[in-house]
Amino acid sequence: MGGKRLGARRLRGFVVDVEKERNAMTETNNKVRRGRILIALAALVVVVAAFFIFVTMNSERVSAQNAQYLEGSTQQSARRISEWMTDSQTEVRLLTSLYESSLASAEEASIDGIRDLAAYTKFSYVTFSDASGMTYDDRGRSEDASERDYFVRGMEGESGVYATDNSLFYDDLSVIFYTPLRYNDEVIGVVSGAYREDAMEGFLATNIFGEKTSTFLCSSDGVVVAHSGVSEVAGDVKNAFDIYTKEGAASEVTRAQLEEAFRDGSSVAFDYQNDAGAGAGMAYAMQLEGYDWMLMRTFPASITEGMQARANLAGLVLVGMVGGALSLVAIFLLVQTMRQRSKLLSESEHVTSIVYSSLALFQRFAVINLKDNTYEYLKDESIKDDLPRNGDYNMFRYYWQTRFYNEEECERMKRALTPAYIQEQLTEDVPYLHLEYRLEDSDTGEVAWNQASMLPLQRDENGVVTSVLLSVQDVTDVKEREIAQHNALQDAFNEAERASRAKTDFLNSMSHDIRTPMNSIMGLTAIASMYLDDPERVKDCLTKITTSSRHLLGLINEVLDMAKIESGNLGLSEEDFDLPETVESLLSIMTPQINDKKLNLKVEIADIQHEHVVGDPMRLQQVFVNIMGNSVKFTPEGGTVSLRIKELPSRVKGSGCYEFTFSDTGCGMSEDFVKTVFEPFTRANDSRVTKVEGTGLGMSIVRSVVNLMNGTIDVKSKLGEGTTFTVTVYMKLREGDEHDLTPLEGLHVLVADDEEAACESACEVLRSIGMEPDYVMSGDDAVAAVRDSEKNGRSYVAIILDWKMPGKSGIEAAREIREIVSDDMPIIILSAYDWTAVEQEARSVGVDAFISKPLFRSRLVHVMKGLLASEEPEPASEYEVLQQSDFSGHRVLLTEDNSIAAAIALDIMGMTGLEVDHAENGRIAVDKLLDSEPGHYDLVFMDIQMPVMNGYQAASAIRAAAEGKGPDGTMIDPRPDLGTIPVVALTADAFADDVARARAAGMNAHMSKPMEIELLIKTLKEWL
Repeated sequence: MGGKRLGARRLRGFVVDVEKERNAMTETNNKVRRGRILIALAALVVVVAAFFIFVTMNSERVSAQNAQYLEGSTQQSARRISEWMTDSQTEVRLLTSLYESSLASAEEASIDGIRDLAAYTKFSYVTFSDASGMTYDDRGRSEDASERDYFVRGMEGESGVYATDNSLFYDDLSVIFYTPLRYNDEVIGVVSGAYREDAMEGFLATNIFGEKTSTFLCSSDGVVVAHSGVSEVAGDVKNAFDIYTKEGAASEVTRAQLEEAFRDGSSVAFDYQNDAGAGAGMAYAMQLEGYDWMLMRTFPASITEGMQARANLAGLVLVGMVGGALSLVAIFLLVQTMRQRSKLLSESEHVTSIVYSSLALFQRFAVINLKDNTYEYLKDESIKDDLPRNGDYNMFRYYWQTRFYNEEECERMKRALTPAYIQEQLTEDVPYLHLEYRLEDSDTGEVAWNQASMLPLQRDENGVVTSVLLSVQDVTDVKEREIAQHNALQDAFNEAERASRAKTDFLNSMSHDIRTPMNSIMGLTAIASMYLDDPERVKDCLTKITTSSRHLLGLINEVLDMAKIESGNLGLSEEDFDLPETVESLLSIMTPQINDKKLNLKVEIADIQHEHVVGDPMRLQQVFVNIMGNSVKFTPEGGTVSLRIKELPSRVKGSGCYEFTFSDTGCGMSEDFVKTVFEPFTRANDSRVTKVEGTGLGMSIVRSVVNLMNGTIDVKSKLGEGTTFTVTVYMKLREGDEHDLTPLEGLHVLVADDEEAACESACEVLRSIGMEPDYVMSGDDAVAAVRDSEKNGRSYVAIILDWKMPGKSGIEAAREIREIVSDDMPIIILSAYDWTAVEQEARSVGVDAFISKPLFRSRLVHVMKGLLASEEPEPASEYEVLQQSDFSGHRVLLTEDNSIAAAIALDIMGMTGLEVDHAENGRIAVDKLLDSEPGHYDLVFMDIQMPVMNGYQAASAIRAAAEGKGPDGTMIDPRPDLGTIPVVALTADAFADDVARARAAGMNAHMSKPMEIELLIKTLKEWL
């Protein structure tokens, strides 16, 4: 009985103990559960806090990034608009300058003359305002602009830009570029070019990240001049300050500070509130370089908010993933062991690494698991819907392989994206892997440069990477700049290397070309000294020395001209000259070379209405000599060299358009060499021309001179068939001498030439002066025509015969014609060759005169009137010119440091009766003038390059002495006569800027060396 009670008590105690133990265990489990839940909740709070920190940082980063982008975009547009405004101002000035050059009087100024030139501009419309303010546009409408500010400023001689929201002809916004129109330095009107509102809007239109934004062109007081953009901002904004957000908003710039920045032209960024209620946007304003206007651009809030939303969405997804993981961890923590807790900690660390990595990225990024061969995008901007956001890594690789720029890029990136390559490159010592590649948009075809970076996320126990974070960034702008800089450096290097090679080749060839005439000069001088008792031998040597010297001078002139071209100092003079004289001078220079090579010369003119022009005859002749000289050099014996001159209709009023065509039947040029024929130091690599002397600079100089004359040059050539150069230049016209053609009207003339084109050209010129011509095409036909005319009683008053005709030459025909007609009938020989060798024979058979081809009207009138109206002939030689000039009683001072040049000048000037004193440098010349009595010297010839004191300094000192200033800066007694004494530069500095510099130093005229007798006599007559 007692044993049973004891058993019951033990059982009840056991049950109680079991119950207590179970309750204790339950309570412990509850405490553990509550602790673990609290830990999980605390972790969740930390993640949420991290998310809000991420959102805040992301918002600040996006705002800062967009502000920087807005500033860069505005600066780039400001530079472009500033350049556009400068180009527009230059364009309207050039339009006005071209029109000014065509005006013959102020009354001719009208919109009609400007309209054709305005067609080549980009303005919406062009207007012309006369001095009264009446304004005409290029569509024929007219309005009064006398009250308009730009008209008033233009009439005051100013040029500028003006904006108005009420234009004369369209009643809308216009930006007007204006400049004064002058005639004889007097403002006679205003020319303006304008852009209308739609043109300005198109020019200012800008997209930011695919969305259209607003751009404003404002004055310094904020008034909107022009705008382009979306209606939420640009619609009715009249003043930039109207969009400024309310005081106390996020902007740190007050309205007063904004207005002050506009007035000062300072760059400023501020917030604005748009009308659509989409939040505050950013705006940036900066001054246009060189103008008072400000350029303001907005960055709509919608773009910023969209970027922030996408970034925040990625963070939200990440937080959701982390939250879900934490929830699972909390559940697992209730039922798992410490091993599971350790695993949870490891997973948390992995998630944390992803979060920190995502904060450093700029565009899209993905996690790639190399072990499981999977991928997952955490941010996927610019990815189309045909690629899932996660999946098999092989699908990821195949998708991008189809979008690489080309096959080479595809093969390279196909290997770079393999797991084996990534694991091979990302060793434990390599923190990241960079890959650059190009992608092509299949819709637009645009190519973009991307930079992919791979950062290791996990490695196995052997250090091999098993998971990477792939980030992608668009680096198109940076890469394009890098490529452009590389290409520019490469081009510069190639050009420098080419120039170095060309100049080396040039020096090598120049060494030979210069030594050849120098050796000739030295050898011929030695020969002449050995045959002093043989005048004919000495004369022959001197003639050859002169030829070699001229060739050497030509080589030196080409080198000097090239140096002028490269330094940008090549200029043109403007002087009156006659086209026939320039052509005759060209033929006189080239005829000896043509005769030496036994070439045929053909010269033809067509439709020459104006022979008297204004320009630079020296440079024009330089062009002709270079081109025809090459034709002679590269045409074999028996070939033909041709020159055709034609006057074309001119589109520039007051100027004539002349076309000069040079043709030859020479060796020609290859297609490749034709492309480089105008480059300096260039010569054809051809065995047929390597022995021909030259600098390789002639055609480069020709192109530069033709460009300065606003002309064009074209070349056509074929190997073995010859070359044709066509030069077209514009030259101002001037009034020629009026001739009384009454004595020539109705007179019958016979022309004989074996070329029909030459006959027709000569007859056309004869008809233009009132004569009645006939023509035949052989010497026999000419004799027969004269005989028939005598029989029919219709005798010719003059006969023009070509010298060289097949069969019977002009001289042979003249001999037979002289037997038929009386001695009073003039017989004229027409030739493009030097007839001096046969002049005596021609005179003996009855030839009365010679005329050079081509047959210019003025030359024909002169000869005809001389033969038919008994006009006195002009002196034929330089010696006769000197003999007929008498300047006795005049004394001049020659300043020349070169003794040989001085001796030559003293002899030539002495032949005119002048008394000449010599000064060895500029200082001696100044001293001689100061020591002489007023009026002792009538004129001073001044060299330029001299020791002690050069010509410019001496001329300035002479003029300063008139005001009492000595050459050393001391005060002397004034010499008024030295302020007016003629000072003439006599120098080898013969370029246009040298002439201008001489005049600026106080000289009255300029003569270039070698001295030209006719110019010397003309100068002496003008100043004595």
